[in-house]
Formats: sequence, C-alpha cells, structure tokens
Amino acid sequence: MSRENGNRKNEKKFEPVRVLNQRLFRKNRGRNLVAVLAILMTAMMFATLFTLAQSMSENLVEMTFRQTGYDAQVSLKSIQPDQVKMLANHPDVKETGESTVLGLAENKALSGKQVEIRWADKSYASHSFCMPTTGHMPEKGNEAALDTLTLKRLGVEPKLGEEVTLEWRKDLSDPEAEKISSTFTLCGFWEGNESVYASMAWVSRDYTEDILAESEDVIADGNVFGMHMAQVTLYSDRNIEKTMDKVLSDTGLTDLNYHVNLAYSPEMGATALQETLPMYLGMILVFIAGYLIIYNIFQISVTADVQFYGKLKTLGMTTKQIKKLIFGQSNKLCLIGIPAGLLLGWLLGMVLVPAFTGILEGGGSVSVNPVIFIGSAVFAWLTVLISCLRPARLAGKVSPVEALRMSDADGRSKKIRRKKENTSLASMAWANLGRNKKRTVTVICSMTLGLVLLSCFYAKNAAFDMEKYLENLTIADFELSDVTSEDYIGGYDPKGDTLNETLVETLESFEGVESTGHQYSAQFTWKMDEQTVKNLQGFYTEEMLADWSTYNPSGAEAFHQAVDTRETSAVVFGMDGIPLQEVTKESYIMDGAFDAEAFSSGKYVLAVGPAIEQDETYPSLPVPSVGSAIELAGKSYEVMAVVYPLMPVDDGAAEMGAPSAMEMHFIIPADTFRAQWPENTLRRLFVNVKDSQVETMQEWLDAYMEEKDSSLPVTSRKSMAEQYEAETRSSAVMGNAISIIIALVGVLNFINSMVTAIVSRKREFAMIQSVGMTKKQLCRMLVCEGLYYAAITLTASYLISSAAVGIGIRAMVEGGFTTFHFTLFPLMICTPILLVFAVLIPYLCFKNLEKYSIVERLRME
Repeated sequence: MSRENGNRKNEKKFEPVRVLNQRLFRKNRGRNLVAVLAILMTAMMFATLFTLAQSMSENLVEMTFRQTGYDAQVSLKSIQPDQVKMLANHPDVKETGESTVLGLAENKALSGKQVEIRWADKSYASHSFCMPTTGHMPEKGNEAALDTLTLKRLGVEPKLGEEVTLEWRKDLSDPEAEKISSTFTLCGFWEGNESVYASMAWVSRDYTEDILAESEDVIADGNVFGMHMAQVTLYSDRNIEKTMDKVLSDTGLTDLNYHVNLAYSPEMGATALQETLPMYLGMILVFIAGYLIIYNIFQISVTADVQFYGKLKTLGMTTKQIKKLIFGQSNKLCLIGIPAGLLLGWLLGMVLVPAFTGILEGGGSVSVNPVIFIGSAVFAWLTVLISCLRPARLAGKVSPVEALRMSDADGRSKKIRRKKENTSLASMAWANLGRNKKRTVTVICSMTLGLVLLSCFYAKNAAFDMEKYLENLTIADFELSDVTSEDYIGGYDPKGDTLNETLVETLESFEGVESTGHQYSAQFTWKMDEQTVKNLQGFYTEEMLADWSTYNPSGAEAFHQAVDTRETSAVVFGMDGIPLQEVTKESYIMDGAFDAEAFSSGKYVLAVGPAIEQDETYPSLPVPSVGSAIELAGKSYEVMAVVYPLMPVDDGAAEMGAPSAMEMHFIIPADTFRAQWPENTLRRLFVNVKDSQVETMQEWLDAYMEEKDSSLPVTSRKSMAEQYEAETRSSAVMGNAISIIIALVGVLNFINSMVTAIVSRKREFAMIQSVGMTKKQLCRMLVCEGLYYAAITLTASYLISSAAVGIGIRAMVEGGFTTFHFTLFPLMICTPILLVFAVLIPYLCFKNLEKYSIVERLRME
C-alpha cells in the first residue's frame, strides 16, 4: 500500500513536467521547426558519412578479394586431396574448396590476358567469384565454363552449347613445348570482371584426370601443371594465423605452407582506415557544426523564455525539473528530426557512393549495415544532448528576481556607461550585437568555419597539376603497344604482329596527327666492363642492398650474381620521335649532355639510370660511365649521356625466354636499331593529334578493337585523366560537401539568431517606436545588425583563409603532382550571397513584425 502511494506521489510530482512539455512543444512551433531542421541536417550528415565510410570499407575489401582472386581466409598450394579432407573435418574449419591447375590458355586472342585452365569444385569456384550464373560447372569430359570477357576475346557468343577452343602447354618452363588444342562445349558462364588478376576456364574432373594420367612425367616441382590447390574458410576472421596453426597442428599437417588472404591482413585494415579517414574527420566537423547551431537554438530559447522559467521557480519547480523540461523538449525534437535525417542521409549516401567508388567495377555497392543507422542516431542524439547541457544548466540556475529583469542580454547585470555623443542607427545596431556576445560569437564562428573549410578544400584541389601527373604516365595523346609488351608471365614477343604495318600507316596518316614516335626493343646477355662493375658496387651500398632484400630478395640476389659473373641482361630500345624527344629533355638528363645530330649518326648510346630523386647525388651511377665505349650485340657505341627512367618508354615485360638476371637499359636511334635487328617489330607507337581530332581517333580505335583486334592495348591521355578524376573524386566531393553543409548550417544559425532575436524583442521595438522611431529607421537598424554579422564573418573568413591557404595548404601540397595557386575564389563567390542574406533576412523578419500593431506588441509578454 505504501509503495502504491509512493508511486502515485511520483506520478503527481512529474505529471506537471509532462504536461508543460506537451504544451510548450505545441506553443513554440516556429522555434521547433528550426531546431528539427538543425537536428535533421546533423543526423543526415552523420548518416551520409557513416554510409560512405562503411560502403567504401566494404567495397575496398571486395576489390581486394577480386584482386587476390578469392574471398576465403586461407589458400594452400601443393596440397594432396586426402589432406584437404583432413582439414575439412576439423571443427574450426567451416568449408574447404579444391582445384587442380592444368595450364594457361595461349590463344592469340587472349594475348596479354591470363586465363587459367583448371578443374575446381563448387566451393572453390564460388569463393573465387567464378561460379556460373548461367548454366552449371563442367560435369562431362568435353564441357567448359568461362566468363563473358574471355568469351568476348575468343569471339564466342555467351550462349550455352557454343564451342570453345583453348590452346595451352603442359610445361610452361619450355617455350618449345608442344601446344595442346582442346575444343569444349560451353556449359556455363558468368559476368567477367576486369579487376581480377586472372580469369578462369573451368574444365571437368574427368578431363583433368585423363590429362594427368597420361602426363605423369611432366608433373614436377616448379611446374603449375597438375598443382592441386585448396581454399579454407574459417568460422571467424580473427586470429586467422593462430587458428590455422592450430588446425594444422591438430591434423598433423604442420609441413604445409599456407597464405592468408590479403584482404584480412592488418595492412588492409590500415588502408581501409586511411581511405575512410576523411569521413571520420568529417564527422568531427559535423559534430562541431551541429553543436554550434543546436546549442545556439536552445541558448536563445532559454534566454527568450527566462522569465517563464523564473515564474516556474516561483511556483515551486525545482532545478532538476526545469532541466528535465528542457531535455524533454530536445528528446521530442530528436524523435522527429533524427529518423528523417537517417533516411535522407542513407539516400544521399546511395547517390554519393558510386561517385566515391567509381574506380570499382560496377561502381560499388551501398552498405546497409545496422551500424550506419545505430551509430548515426547515437552521434546525432549525443550532439543534441551535449548542446543542451549548458542552456539547461543556465535555465535551472536562474532566480525568479533575475529572470524578471533579463531580456536578450547575456543575463549579467552591468553598469551602463552613458555616452555623450549622439546615438546613430549603426551604433545602436552595433550595441545590439554586444547584448549577447556568446550568441554573436557562436553565429560568426559557425559561418566562418564553413567558409574557411570551403576555401581550404578548394585551394587544395586547385593545386593539383594534371600535366605533372600525366607526364610520368603517358607522353602522347595515344600510346599503342604490342599485346605482349605487358605480359609479365609469358614475356614480350619482339616479333609480334599487333602493331602491323597497315595499322601503323593508317594511324600516322590520320587527319589531325601532329607528331608520332616509335619504340623497338631487343634483350640479350651482356658482358660488363670493369668500370661498369665498379660503378655498380659504388652505387649499391651494403645498407641499400640490405634494405632492398627486405622487400625484393630476388633483386639483391640478381645484383650479386651480376657482379660475380660480370654479366647482366641488356635491354636495348630503338626510339625516334615523341619518346626520344621526351627522354632527352634537359630535366631528364642525369649525367652528360645530349646532342641530337651526333646521336642520329648511330655511334652513340644513352644509358638509362636508376629511379632516384633529381636532387639526390651518388658517388657513381650503376651504368657505364659517360664517354666510355661499350659493345652491344657485336656493335661498338660511345655512352653519350645517362637519362632518368621514363615509365611510358622504360616499363614493360622482359623478352620471351630472357634469362632471369639484373637488367640494364640502353637507347639507340630507331634506324640504327632496325639495321641491327631487322626482324624485330614495333613495340610501342606514340601519336599526338589535334585537340579537335582526339574524340574521332578514339572512336576509330574503339571500332578497330571491336571489329579486328580486341586485345590491342591502347592508352589515351584523356582516359587516364578521367581515371584519375574518378579515383580522386571522393576526396573532392567529400571536402566540398562537408564545407557547403557546414556553411549552410552557419547560415541557418544566422537566420535562427536573427529571427529569434527580433521576435524576442517585439515589445522592446514597440517601446522605441512609441517614443518616435519610425518603421524605416527600425528596419535600417535591423539590416545594419545583419550587415555587421556578415562584415565580421567575412573579415574573419578572409584573414583566417588567407593564413590557412597561404601557409597550411601551401605546405600540404608541396611537391608531387601539384602547383600551388593562392586563391580565395569560394570566398569571393560567397561574399555577395552572404551580404544578400544579411539584408534580406532582417527585412523579412521586420515585415513579419509589422503584422502586429505597437499596442499589441506592448501587451505581449
């Protein structure tokens, strides 16, 4: 009975608070609308950033899965089928998949594309993103399943029952090994993906076992033919190595070597964090912006209603109850604003995710992880809660007597200094800003933050120099290569026919062609002279070799082998036109000097030096010395100069059958090269065209690849620029989006402050109008207030932005592919907009104020 009485007392005690909450909420509809908008925008930005962060992280992992070729945690090579069964029976193993490799498809149409011919079970195929979506995995001996991209290269229509012919060798280590040509019936296919490291051509178990049975002599260590592989999926992604070691220990298979999927490595987590860091930094900015406006709204509300809270205290309401009243109002606003903000934020995320992940195949997917909504809601609610703490404390501490004296000022009694000079409208407006200094500072900080960030992000993006970026990647409008030029597995074929005479002549005679260039190459074993050996030893110190061996042990071993045997692999490039002009620019000369006329005589050679920074100096360079005489393939040359390596002309696969050894690169004139190696065909063709003809040539090349040679590698300057823009779009979009949102929040804060300040001073304005101030004067005074806000904001924004851009952004973008330009362009655009708002908002508020007569406003409380 006593408990019931206690409960009833508590209910009666808090019932007035609930009633007041409801009535206050209905009364302050205009103020609530502004608050809901602020909470909605805050929740929306949190939801958008959470959606982007989660989606980018998931898409990055998905991209890594596809690049590694599978999404299981562990892969094992050279494992026996009975060992796979032992692993599958372990309680920590969720699933296993297995596959047997036969070889690589070597059809001419597939040159430059790695297509592995294998048998696999359904688990292995599904975890390798190669499970047929149409048809089924091969079951009969003559069946095969391939992806649509491979079928397109082979000229086969993706249709069940079509014939597919694959050419391959059992022994990849022997270039002269006999090729096998097998014809299969297409039993299944799936959509191909360009981001995978290799495509799969699935064949049946029967076909695989028959081939292996008749070729036992070919199966050997180091040969992929007959290699049995497995994938292991565990129940948990945590402690993969520890779990896998336990599995191998329990099954007695500790001698097996396994590889953990890169997507589950700590490095991958660090990469994902780096990619999503701008979103998390954006959340901090959103919290600051949300706090500034929501705090200002509730602080203004408390100031406007301070007399009301004072009367409540007079009637006996406690400090705790008043705080509960304010937090109750904020929670009601959250219940309206947060759900709407979450929905709008996720929808905005759906629009932005493809822009952020445009480099991914298919544009990436939008995450629907519950963390997005839970995290966003919690962050938004915490922002509101923290914003309300101080206003609630101020409302709870106010005394009834103080409350009756307070208006829109700071709430502290001050001595008024009387000024002798005449009071103008401008001075009155300035004095009004000082009535509540905290609110004025909050509004100005809110708007200034957005404008400064916008200026910084714009200046950072504007500093990027596309020309600097592209000059290291492409040196012509169009670069065409032999299909084997980038075949790092099979090797480059110096007698390939991709760049045939007909194609080259057509392109060189194309309308609008301004200049062209040719590159040939030959590779052979070269005997070094003693001076070159000394140069090598002088350049590669013990410290450098030790560091080299940590990330590329084979490179350090190749160096020692070259020094011991006095032999290295020489790659000679024959060049003319565009590539020769680029590589012999003064900025690319490392040592010596280039004389075009002397070089064209065919008596000189350029040595390609190491990839070092241009301001670095070394006691010697790891190439023949300038002025020394060297012999290349039986012909003597003098080293004219040493040049920096230029990726578009120096990069590429080693020649087919070339020994695995340290390489040295040399450049001679194209005519001299063709005289010495007349059978070698063109490796690369470079073409520059007029801007007006770029699209026309691109369309012609697209048609050529569609109709005649789908394997033709083409690199265009325009496509590389577009690719970079797609890759960096996320940072630009995010930076500008956050800045604009924060600037909008600042403007909303300014609107709210002006509206609330004017509404809360209705009675005061009525009094000064009753003693002689005209409507026009009152309007001018309010407009002056708005202009003061704008003037202070713009002054602070220009000063801070100038320092931030001139010092911070300049230091941030120094070096790399940037050219710093001091610019405050966003501020210049925003200046007239802010000034218009500063005049328009007070004017509209005044027009609304005019709806009430002076007498009505004097009677208002």
